[in-house]
Amino acid sequence: MKTAELEEKVIYGTFLQDRIVKVKPVESSGKWSNLLVANQDNKKDPFLYNKVKRSFQVPLNSEARGGGVKVILDDQRRVKIQKYMESFPLGMTQKEFFEKEIGVNLNPMAAPDVNFWRVDRRSRVILTKEGLTLNLNLPMDMLKYQILLSNKNLISPSYEERDIRATYEFMIVDEGKVTTQKLAEASVKANAYVKFAEITSSKASITGFIKSLGRGIPASATEDWMKNEVLTIVEGQPEYFLEIVNHPQYNERIFVQEAVEAGAIIRKADRRYTLDNGAELGDLTDVVNYILNPDNQEVRMRIKAKIEMSKR
Repeated sequence: MKTAELEEKVIYGTFLQDRIVKVKPVESSGKWSNLLVANQDNKKDPFLYNKVKRSFQVPLNSEARGGGVKVILDDQRRVKIQKYMESFPLGMTQKEFFEKEIGVNLNPMAAPDVNFWRVDRRSRVILTKEGLTLNLNLPMDMLKYQILLSNKNLISPSYEERDIRATYEFMIVDEGKVTTQKLAEASVKANAYVKFAEITSSKASITGFIKSLGRGIPASATEDWMKNEVLTIVEGQPEYFLEIVNHPQYNERIFVQEAVEAGAIIRKADRRYTLDNGAELGDLTDVVNYILNPDNQEVRMRIKAKIEMSKR
């Protein structure tokens, strides 16, 4: 083996992110509907109705926590940044990185008259009803992003979390992620409608689906009524619909419901089941496992005979 000097491989990191996010108002009256994420529901009047703009800074700690500006930049973990390896060969903290990039002391404990987080205009993020676009690969934009995230009661960290708190005024939207999510939801709906067409192709299969839910069918039910029952689930809960129709024990669940209707299996109020002789079976999963067990095929045949008798 050659004894040449091997240069240590340096693993570089970054405190930036290669993505663009948009900051948008959490409003829904449609007054500024062009700002809303596609298909966002309109539920209430926009909070910006009588406001021109909002200014956000890093919040202050409560007196119980000693006061002062909240710490939003890590000053412990070191990352090797290629750009600054000569000055920081052992790596630099997040705070040191942004200090170098912006050229200012970012110590949150600095005196009030020289404290960046209190007196520098760059420590304020101004938002209007038009929102804001941030390129997180740019240091100043990333710092603005961190400032906004520190306002936990006023800024939703994502589109998906925008309804968690009534106090949210703006939301941070990763539109690429939202688009991916919407495409996934569209795919689920498309698959659900394919299965809907399959399920509603005959009255027997519609009946089977409703029974697989553990529901009986009124004697007066028409085929259109049953189709609408299926459609309601497809439109409101497409994932649940697919989970039901694609369940590996779909047919067995139908069998159990028919056994209940025939009186061969008794369903208790707490969704537990017994045989007609009182023998305890357990929940629906237990019942299905019981009738699939080769040792219980004689009981299964007796149940099946009772179901067929009830249909005459």
